[in-house]
Amino acid sequence: MTEMLAARRSRLWQVTTPADLAAWVFRAPAPSPLDPVPGVVDGDWTAGLDETGRQAWALAGWVARTVVPEAAGTAGRYWILSHLDDAAPAVLRLTVGMLEILGLYETGEGVWLRSHAAPILSAIEAGAIDPQEWERRGIDLADDRTRTLAEDKVLLTCPDLATARWLLRQPPVIAGVRLLSCWVAAGPYSFEGRYRPEVVARAWQASQLLDGDGLDALTGGGDGFDRPYTGVTTAGDLPAQRSFDADTYRAGVDEHDRLCRALIAHLSRSDLTAGAGLAGVNVDVAWRDADGRRFIAEVKSVVGGNEVEQLRLGLGQVLEYRYRLAARGVAVAAVLLVSRCTDPVWPAICAGSGVLLLTGEEEPAWRAKLMTAAVGQICRDRWPVRLGESAC
Repeated sequence: MTEMLAARRSRLWQVTTPADLAAWVFRAPAPSPLDPVPGVVDGDWTAGLDETGRQAWALAGWVARTVVPEAAGTAGRYWILSHLDDAAPAVLRLTVGMLEILGLYETGEGVWLRSHAAPILSAIEAGAIDPQEWERRGIDLADDRTRTLAEDKVLLTCPDLATARWLLRQPPVIAGVRLLSCWVAAGPYSFEGRYRPEVVARAWQASQLLDGDGLDALTGGGDGFDRPYTGVTTAGDLPAQRSFDADTYRAGVDEHDRLCRALIAHLSRSDLTAGAGLAGVNVDVAWRDADGRRFIAEVKSVVGGNEVEQLRLGLGQVLEYRYRLAARGVAVAAVLLVSRCTDPVWPAICAGSGVLLLTGEEEPAWRAKLMTAAVGQICRDRWPVRLGESAC
């Protein structure tokens, strides 16, 4: 990559070197320092924006600070950020060199991102990217046929800001966008006349919302979840080769959705907002309580004679999710919610692993049990214990 970049004749080499730039492509996705700000912020420019609008500006600024080489010193010379407020809805566009790298609606209803294809395709081939996970999140990966580097880049589209933030936590994506940005930044640039420093300064300032150690801010974890819960539906026609009972499968999906919505509605009656996913882990339901403690719930529908199977599967999943979150520095209280449980030993089995078991049949008791689980989480946080010892 150093040799490839060195072959480019560019004013960019006045502020950095091809070798430094090549190394930067693969570093962790830390943004450029906030100071100096490349422009002057023009008063309280956020007054007319709602929270989604502020988050859209924050994402645009964070991406510019993260994927543009030497971003603070090259604004207006190698890249610009445009605010197309005459469009409906308004659009933010990050242009590096001759290429639009990022575009998003101020309403947060869509984000598109251009990346060099090689890091992403290599990661897919190596198993570091799961295309099915991308599909579940609504991320589309397509060939990009704009003329600049037409054969070497891909177009990534996301349905919302939270999904885009999740995508930008994936190292191959950051490497791909940085690689493309380096290549085009070292080429011709003719947009200096369109540069509006106040637009860059606004986004630069807004991007502070996504700074810090990153997990909470960049994945929506500050709310206790990554994205709103939208439910799951099944296609009208299921594959003929599947050996399960299609009606039972559909009933299970519907029951899972009913339980998720029942839990979210129950929490909302205590003024708590719940969603799906936390810190990039695909949990069914996640939320914060009034004291800021995080909870995750794995939800399992019990339909027909699958009660034991679902309890075993659900307990394993919620333990996995809790472990993955702990590895990222996110402590949670774990909940397993099932339609019903007829075996009286299962609450003790779950409690032995520090998991609260709830059933759909006992919703009036959920609030008290969740409060008990919160107290137990405080004890585990304050007094770590060895396996087999009592936490409190």
